[in-house]
Amino acid sequence: MAISAPEQEPSADLATLLTRLADGLPRHPRDLPLDAATLERTLAEARHRGLSLQEEEGGQLRLRYPYPPLRAAAVAQGAGWDTADVVVLPWCDSSNERLRHRHPGPRALLCEGQWAGRGRRGRHWSSPFGRHLYLSLSWPVATVPEHGSVALVAALSVYHVLHSLGIPGLGVKWPNDLWVNERKLAGILVEAIPQNGQPRLIIGLGLNVHGDPALLPLAVSLHDLGVRTDRNALAGSILRQWETDLRRYGEEGFIAFLSRWQEADCLAGRWVQVSAPDGIRQGRAQGIDSHGRLLLADEGGLHAIAMGEASLRPAVAP
Repeated sequence: MAISAPEQEPSADLATLLTRLADGLPRHPRDLPLDAATLERTLAEARHRGLSLQEEEGGQLRLRYPYPPLRAAAVAQGAGWDTADVVVLPWCDSSNERLRHRHPGPRALLCEGQWAGRGRRGRHWSSPFGRHLYLSLSWPVATVPEHGSVALVAALSVYHVLHSLGIPGLGVKWPNDLWVNERKLAGILVEAIPQNGQPRLIIGLGLNVHGDPALLPLAVSLHDLGVRTDRNALAGSILRQWETDLRRYGEEGFIAFLSRWQEADCLAGRWVQVSAPDGIRQGRAQGIDSHGRLLLADEGGLHAIAMGEASLRPAVAP
């Protein structure tokens, strides 16, 4: 994932072309709903966006995936769901944004690439096609819980799945990132959607999976860590773990996850800097409380900091 300003939305012609070629099978231009001039212009747009639309023998076009593509049936099988509960799109602005407008609809939505993925604090991300995992889950709730604690539970679920792959240095950085030796591997975004008396949460994940030369220096992928995995199986495992943990969260609250947090917390006991709308504060991270708030010790005592608009990073002790 590369942080950027939101890109201009792809043309309707490119969206049409991607939909027709999303299965990776070759199509002859005469079978596509675009005239020759429009097709040439659309292919240029695809190249600009890093999409590999290649001409095959006989003039046929094929959408080339850099790695095995996402398949709804395979993801659903791994999650233990019906295939109808999972949607895979070739390209979208944001998997969270697309899923929030599909109600009633699928329980999960994935996309091969995003042109305007969203993170916390209004940050936008452009995401390359076919390399990483962009996954969103729609989760109905009786009442809207604290966003911060839900994000922590969602991150701990992903930590649990990735930890089984044997990744040294893996941890969760409060409140919603997965780190490996202070490099970002994944991020979580939770949004509440009130709708017809039945609120729901949209839980989004961006996880760096395959090799990607465009990754920022402070980011890392599973490929960089020597982990070779199938995105379909990985997405299915994460959805299954999310379902298990969110049900437990609904029954027992966040206190049931405190021990798992203590295992995963990668900044516990370290000197950190917290940036929030009311200013910057430094101190020593002392874990979290039963509401998922960061506990920060400084000269003024122990402070509980809610997720909100706060961000956290390591700092050098004075």
